[in-house]
Amino acid sequence: MTTAKITRKDGYRCAPSGAVVVAFAVGQVVTGKAAELALEDGAAQELHDPRTDAQAMTPPETKAKRGRPRK
Repeated sequence: MTTAKITRKDGYRCAPSGAVVVAFAVGQVVTGKAAELALEDGAAQELHDPRTDAQAMTPPETKAKRGRPRK
C-alpha cells in the first residue's frame, strides 16, 4: 500500500473514488489511490515504513557447526 505526505502549499484535491472530490491539507498523510494520484501530480512525498524495509532483508546464512556431533 502506498503512503504519502501532502507537500503542496495550498493542499491537494483529487477524486480517488471517481466522482467525489476530496481535499487534503498540507502535511496530511494519505494512503491508497489518493497517495498514488498525489505522487503522480508531484503534490506529495512518499513515506517509507522502516518495518517493511527490515522484512525485505534476508537473514545472514549460518555457518555449519564444527566438531563431532552429539550422541
